[in-house]
Amino acid sequence: MSAEFDELQLRQYAERDLSHDPFTLATRRVTPDRRVTPTRRLVESRRATETRRSMANRPESVPRRLTAARRTTDARRATDSRRADDETHTRDTLLHELQVHQIELEMQNDNLRQTLLELEQARDRYVDFYDLAPVGYLTLNDKGMISEINLTGAAMIGVERHALLNHRFSQFLNPEYRDRLYRHFLHALASDDTQSCELALQRGDNSAINVQLDCICLNKQGQAPLLRVVLTDITERTKSEEAIRKLAFYDTLTQLPNRRLLDDRIEQTMAACRRSGEYAALMFLDLDNFKPLNDHYGHGMGDLLLIEVAQRLLSCVRGIDTVARFGGDEFVVLLRELDTDESVSRAQTALVADKILAALAEPYRLTSHPADQTTITVEHRCTSSIGVVLFQDQVHNCEELIKNADIAMYQAKHDGRNRIHFVNPDFVPDTIDCRLTTTDRNPHE
Repeated sequence: MSAEFDELQLRQYAERDLSHDPFTLATRRVTPDRRVTPTRRLVESRRATETRRSMANRPESVPRRLTAARRTTDARRATDSRRADDETHTRDTLLHELQVHQIELEMQNDNLRQTLLELEQARDRYVDFYDLAPVGYLTLNDKGMISEINLTGAAMIGVERHALLNHRFSQFLNPEYRDRLYRHFLHALASDDTQSCELALQRGDNSAINVQLDCICLNKQGQAPLLRVVLTDITERTKSEEAIRKLAFYDTLTQLPNRRLLDDRIEQTMAACRRSGEYAALMFLDLDNFKPLNDHYGHGMGDLLLIEVAQRLLSCVRGIDTVARFGGDEFVVLLRELDTDESVSRAQTALVADKILAALAEPYRLTSHPADQTTITVEHRCTSSIGVVLFQDQVHNCEELIKNADIAMYQAKHDGRNRIHFVNPDFVPDTIDCRLTTTDRNPHE
């Protein structure tokens, strides 16, 4: 017991002394159960001391340390070299990629420049084709104003291109065609198909040309409709068609309707009479003293007389009436839209017939220029005999009407010439006693 007590007492004294020592306070600590334990600082210090002692006791530690240091240095150098190589490689790779991109950009620029050049060339070709096309191209907005036009179209109208823009196309038309253009314009705007019509343009120098309009409407969502128009000059074609029409339906000498056109006019007049109940009249006339002129001075002088007769006949009738050359020195006059009363219509017809007789009886002064350059002037007197048929809604045909008027005309010749003979409504050609024989019915009398 005594020994244990002494040991415990000595420990307490030691701990008391150590608790006041600064080094002990820094390196050791007292636990709650009064045990003294080393601190972390003391543990690290002891380990370092032991390491130094062990290294000092081992002679080979210095070379090993040097070798380890060299290995570390070499490893660091290798790492730095690899890093430098990697950086160099990355830099070279980036430079190469930049060069590749630069070459690609240059190639793309070359392609763009080539494409731009081709586009400019294509645009120049388009402009040349557009402006120098053999037809006129123009664009009309929904108000009928010209927004675009090529040089050919401007030349057709006869006005400078800049003076046509933002002007109504209708003001460059012949006034009588403006209503037709308006109807065609509305129809074209409402249709998806190409619409065509023929009009007459009034050019800047007041001359006129015939054109064909081919129009198509362009409708884009959110935009006002546009009308693309192709103008084709058909003046020569129209003249050719008119010449063919004249050859087919008009007498080449007098320019009066021929027998074919006369038949059509008679059919139209008969249909109009049936609808309106009005009378019409057909006059068949023949020149009384035509053959001696032909025999003595030749057919050239006779042609001059026929031309003059045609002009005098036209001056005696209205615009709605028809004067036709039937053949030789025979003419037909068709009077339309007379009165609904027969007696009044007969009086109106007699008035016109008397006027024709007086006009044709006037002397003719005819001047001819034969091939030998000598001038021949002839004064000739010539009368006419006229047969007249009134008709309304009777069942007649062209041939029957002309036949009855022809018989009435020869009756007028038989009665003394230079006179008018009306066909009796009850007239029957097969029973008439005054019908002339074939030898008496000489067309050159």
